[in-house]
Amino acid sequence: MSTLRCSQDETFSAYFTVMLFDSIGYELYAQDLQETNGSMGLGIYCTLDLDRAHAVGKEILVAEFRPTKADSERSGASDLLVVSEGDRETVGDRWRKRGFSGILFEGTELCVRVDCIAALYRRDWQKPQACWPGLARIVASMREPPFVIDDQTVETDAAWAKALERIKAHGDKQVAETRGRLESIWQQNSEQGGSGSCAIS
Repeated sequence: MSTLRCSQDETFSAYFTVMLFDSIGYELYAQDLQETNGSMGLGIYCTLDLDRAHAVGKEILVAEFRPTKADSERSGASDLLVVSEGDRETVGDRWRKRGFSGILFEGTELCVRVDCIAALYRRDWQKPQACWPGLARIVASMREPPFVIDDQTVETDAAWAKALERIKAHGDKQVAETRGRLESIWQQNSEQGGSGSCAIS
């Protein structure tokens, strides 16, 4: 295993799958997520593999997370622990006790603390009604939003459809970039026997 040192407010994106009731509106809040107890202990389980996310058969959300956040209102955790297949059994949930914000395993799989998720949004929205205020708040919470919504934004059905297309494409692009960076680090870690640390800035 090794440490992936992340610069302050370095942002990554991953897919999170969940069952949502039809009554839930467009806007979602990270603080409402429930951490689950899985193979890597308690946390929010995400993937960088879209095919794997689709196979679950649930709603696919995009989560932007920052392992090393600047604000002080959190656990004090930082960075990511990278574990190879041989280390998985011995690590378990110890990454939390050691002060990490999350763990990268199987190359494309992550388990992170809920408090490091900075933005959470739907990859798809099938309902006919628009929700401009909710979309505006989501875009404002993103590190590098694909567009800005302000008092000059034309709120037509066509504009809403275009905005959904753009945010979906943006999410897929951000996750693909994250995968390109993290999967290669995981592979290097596995080849080197899982020791040491590397930095992302």
